Amino acid sequence: MLFIDKRKGDTVPTHEVIPTPSIGLNRALGGGLYTGATHLFWGTPSVGKTTMCFRILAEAQKMGYRPIIVDSEYSYSEEYAAKCGIDVEDVVLIQSTVVEDILRHLIGYLNHPDEKHIFLFDSLSNIVKEEFYDKPDGGKAMGLQARSQGYFLQKLVNHLHKERNIMLFVAHQTVDLSGMYAVMKAKMGNTVHHNMHNIIKLFLSMSQKEMEREDRTNKIMSQRATWTIEKTKQLPTIGTQGYYYVLPQEGRIDIDRELIEMAVENDIIQRRGAWYSYGEQKWNGTSNIELTEDQVDEIYKELVG
Repeated sequence: MLFIDKRKGDTVPTHEVIPTPSIGLNRALGGGLYTGATHLFWGTPSVGKTTMCFRILAEAQKMGYRPIIVDSEYSYSEEYAAKCGIDVEDVVLIQSTVVEDILRHLIGYLNHPDEKHIFLFDSLSNIVKEEFYDKPDGGKAMGLQARSQGYFLQKLVNHLHKERNIMLFVAHQTVDLSGMYAVMKAKMGNTVHHNMHNIIKLFLSMSQKEMEREDRTNKIMSQRATWTIEKTKQLPTIGTQGYYYVLPQEGRIDIDRELIEMAVENDIIQRRGAWYSYGEQKWNGTSNIELTEDQVDEIYKELVG
């Protein structure tokens, strides 16, 4: 609970902004994800939802937030988390699918008066109340999964604090067949949707034109992913779309390529036919563009602010 009496000199907590690994997404959200808020990522399989969240955790860790990972899919890889930049020696890991068990272990971190935390729930779709396991017919209860998610999230939201925590959620993709056409949607109930500050859809392109493979092994080295802001309480940018390139073998998003393409689209790097220029420098073709760290910072600030 938060109680503020301005007449007594109380101050309203102020949020921090944690950048995502996508420049375009940061631009649309006003720099990144606000603390003291809930953020949900969902979308096609292998689009890099966990990679996106791990990269955000790594950035938050640099800002003093301790990662608390709830792995309901039992898929956490310490090696992969480290590849994404997380200091795995300072992580709290909880593996469970039971709402009550998870809350029991989280409460000390949710109520911590001093330490800052970033929570990742991967995925929300797997978490259910213990009645699912305790009762023979528990799995047949109408709307049990949606009720479980709503109950769980409502408990968590009560502990949100702008200066002490931030919560990330991953949800599975499902198909709504109730209409004339199949519609892809996140696997979550209305309560979850209502309590999310940001909902971001990630869609992975399977077009051969938008992926690059290694010649020798045929492994996918780069693949285009489109993001869409389906809901946000940060800025009036609902419906905004953009794209980036996932590098699945490296566990990261190609931020250099995204920065250059966005700079060209916004005429920060100017294009004249096959030639590109920035300041006094000129290059023939985007693959030959080389920017210094100072130039990257300059362009990033001009794009994101």
